[in-house]
Amino acid sequence: MTATAKDGPEGFGRIRAASRFLKNLTTLGAVIILGFGVAFAAFPVWFDQLIINAFPELTIATGITPFKRTGLLVLMAFPLAVTLYGLWHARLLFASYEKGEIFTSRAAGHIRLVGLAMLINAILSPLVHTLGSILLTYDNMAGSRAIAVSLSSDSYSLLLTGGLLIVIGWVMHEAARLSEENRQFV
Repeated sequence: MTATAKDGPEGFGRIRAASRFLKNLTTLGAVIILGFGVAFAAFPVWFDQLIINAFPELTIATGITPFKRTGLLVLMAFPLAVTLYGLWHARLLFASYEKGEIFTSRAAGHIRLVGLAMLINAILSPLVHTLGSILLTYDNMAGSRAIAVSLSSDSYSLLLTGGLLIVIGWVMHEAARLSEENRQFV
């Protein structure tokens, strides 16, 4: 462990209060996201409407069959799991900050893992959309099958933000290591 808020000025009280709030908000967000995921899986009518809205450009000739629904649920489980993983590490980061563990290797590790989750989701999002379009139209008649590739500025922003957090995590880890090394000399 390296420098903590207990070692620094009283200004860390704001960090603790904000971190407590954000930890709770992150927990709430994870519960809501998981709840919606379960609800969409449990209620096929909701799920089908979600899919129709997500793929307005596609003609789904045979409708959303149980096979397609199951395949789409499996596809969508990957970004959902990565999002929950990222939120879990964000929550752990805020919990560390709340305890006063600010410039530590542990905090740096959580930052890196949140960034990694964002980076993975930036890649998964267009991939899941493309595979979903193939799954939805594979049984259309020849000539009406489709592959929808979707790239957006949101994916680009997520990719850059994830990369930024990974690098910040590396830098913070190195700073924590150097701080610990310097403490040993004193």
